[in-house]
Amino acid sequence: VPLLIFYYPIFSALVVTFLDIIDADFASNRVLSLKEYERYDKILDLWWYTMAIVYSVFYLKPYFVFLLFLYLYRLAGDIIFFIKNDRRLLFFFQNFFENAFFVVFFGSLVNGLRFIISGSNLYLTLIIAFMLKIFQEWLVHWKQFTFKKNRLWLKD
Repeated sequence: VPLLIFYYPIFSALVVTFLDIIDADFASNRVLSLKEYERYDKILDLWWYTMAIVYSVFYLKPYFVFLLFLYLYRLAGDIIFFIKNDRRLLFFFQNFFENAFFVVFFGSLVNGLRFIISGSNLYLTLIIAFMLKIFQEWLVHWKQFTFKKNRLWLKD
């Protein structure tokens, strides 16, 4: 689905986001262990981020350098995660890239959302998005919060 960003950008972004939200429900149904899932999930996320940054080179040029910095920051966190296998470390390498990408992506492609990237609105939108992201990353990676309490992960 990430490769579809070059043909159907909005559809691709929405489907990737939806699948990322629900993938744990399938994986935790005695399909994978939690550690296996976390590794596969981060690999698939990284594939999506890589397609998004390549898309940015061609279609979001004014924002590319900023997005590249955020992409490399998260990539460093992912590499450390793969080495240490401790998802709490991701809290220190927040995924600001995806939020910033979505802000400029949807602000550029959806006429009704262009105001979020015009002038100082971009900075305000990014500050709000990043504050929400910090809370979400703390909840997910540090507190390891989940809505579904009875996940049936395979044993490691």
